[in-house]
Amino acid sequence: MDWHMDKNDGLADDRKLLQRLKESDRKAFTAIYMRYHVILYNYAMYYVKSRADVEDIVQSVFIKLWTAREAIFVTTSLRSYLFMMTKHTVLNYIRNHNRALQHNYRIVQQQPDCDDDLYTYAERHHMAEALRLAIKCLPPRQQAVASMRCEGYSNREIALKLNLSVNTVNTHYRACLKTLKIFVPGFVKFLFITVFFNL
Repeated sequence: MDWHMDKNDGLADDRKLLQRLKESDRKAFTAIYMRYHVILYNYAMYYVKSRADVEDIVQSVFIKLWTAREAIFVTTSLRSYLFMMTKHTVLNYIRNHNRALQHNYRIVQQQPDCDDDLYTYAERHHMAEALRLAIKCLPPRQQAVASMRCEGYSNREIALKLNLSVNTVNTHYRACLKTLKIFVPGFVKFLFITVFFNL
């Protein structure tokens, strides 16, 4: 289909474009889109900075333009009307985006500190099974230290129960940490450092 406008077919004038749009003329709608979508995209991009989000914004503007075509009342010009629609859509995006950020910020604030016992933290992040399997691959003494930490024992308590010095427990822990980093990358790097060193 040829989307180009013939200057003599009456679609070059915005007022006629708007009138034909109200009459559900798809060719008029396409002509409006071809004329203004780049301009509106650049306008929204100045404030939003995300190509994907700007594309959604501009698409939303034209969807609203088409769905409300019969009730459109333009007091200035089609160009001004489209810019006004884009401005309101951008403002709604910014407001909703900020609300989402604030909501996520509140969720993070409400999360407990990283001194939870290891098992609870792992379970919350669906890592308990991966951690359990990784611990089973450790040498017996390291396995014992890691397992007892999962049960909530401190290094001093582990030292007493295993009849070891705290330094020896720390040494076993550091050794198992190196191994577990390989078996459970990312998770262990953060979790074990923040939890296991709570001596």
